[in-house]
Amino acid sequence: MQNLKSKITNFQSSDLRIQRGFIALITILIILAIVLAVGLGLSLLSISETKMSFQKYLSSQAYYLANLCAEQALMKLKEDSNYIGNETINMENGSCSILPIEGSWTIKISATSADQVKKMRIILSQINPEIVIDSWSEIADF
Repeated sequence: MQNLKSKITNFQSSDLRIQRGFIALITILIILAIVLAVGLGLSLLSISETKMSFQKYLSSQAYYLANLCAEQALMKLKEDSNYIGNETINMENGSCSILPIEGSWTIKISATSADQVKKMRIILSQINPEIVIDSWSEIADF
């Protein structure tokens, strides 16, 4: 009888250890799944932030290219009041176009860097003896 009680007690304690092992294993798997989900979320967030940062960089390049073309158009207009625009300037990191000058000196610029486009409109009221700029603005479309 004593031997049977001893076997039952041993069986129950080994069964309890197995249950504790399964509980520990399941707990570790749940914790690992949570850590993996957080890690993947942070990785996707990092990738998204990198893409947005690169787009901002390209947008800035297009903006500076547009300003370069605007300054070029102003210099040429200052040198020759009959300058008509309608030219493209190609650079290593993009290009910009000076569209045909309209009316009383309205200059339109379109610059592209990769897939980013910036457009500007400059309205002048006089070019001689000095250039007077009434408006210099970035616009969505002409």
